[in-house]
Amino acid sequence: MSLSLGHFHEISISTTDLDASLRFYTMLGFRQAEVLAVWPHRYAVVVAGALVIGLHQYRFPSPSFTTIHPELTEALETYRAAGAVIAFAKTGPDCFNEFGFRDPAGHMVTLLERATHQHPSTAVTQASDEPTGSLGRFVAFSLPSAAPEISTAFWQALGATSRPLDAEWNAIGLSAAGLPIAIHDESQCPDPCLVFQRRGLESRTRLDAPEGTALTIVA
Repeated sequence: MSLSLGHFHEISISTTDLDASLRFYTMLGFRQAEVLAVWPHRYAVVVAGALVIGLHQYRFPSPSFTTIHPELTEALETYRAAGAVIAFAKTGPDCFNEFGFRDPAGHMVTLLERATHQHPSTAVTQASDEPTGSLGRFVAFSLPSAAPEISTAFWQALGATSRPLDAEWNAIGLSAAGLPIAIHDESQCPDPCLVFQRRGLESRTRLDAPEGTALTIVA
């Protein structure tokens, strides 16, 4: 039984102040993408190379690794049959279809039936070498785990493949659904991190977005 994530869509982040979050990311060099009329709540999307962030003025388990699966109903049944614990599922002809589950470390993964913004999916297959303002090069969406080997095996079962990080960030590098991700020991950092590399940096720098997202810059 083969599990599939589909293709990467966005890192979905909950914010109580969309305007403040949007100002923060655009100030750092992210560009804004056009959103579609899907969600009833306020929503914006910012992009930096391979990284796409969906800012939702709506409360949900955040951040979520969010993908698009072209056959969502079938994927939901496949995940259930494989023993995945489904955190939520909204399916049917009269609603926007989506479902979510958590990885072994508790991080949310969400699959959607279709796109919610206009950023082309082909962009996520490109190398993440495009610099982002003062942040530098996007390295990975890094997830903390008390047992990195178990978390890594879980993501590999979903189709993630090994990928070198090429940065001073102690983690296991992977590519999942087209996005560079990493699994790091929670003793290094207890929070999910958006990791960037800026050459010549003497020490690690952390920035916290208004909604609490951690952005870490490494050498």
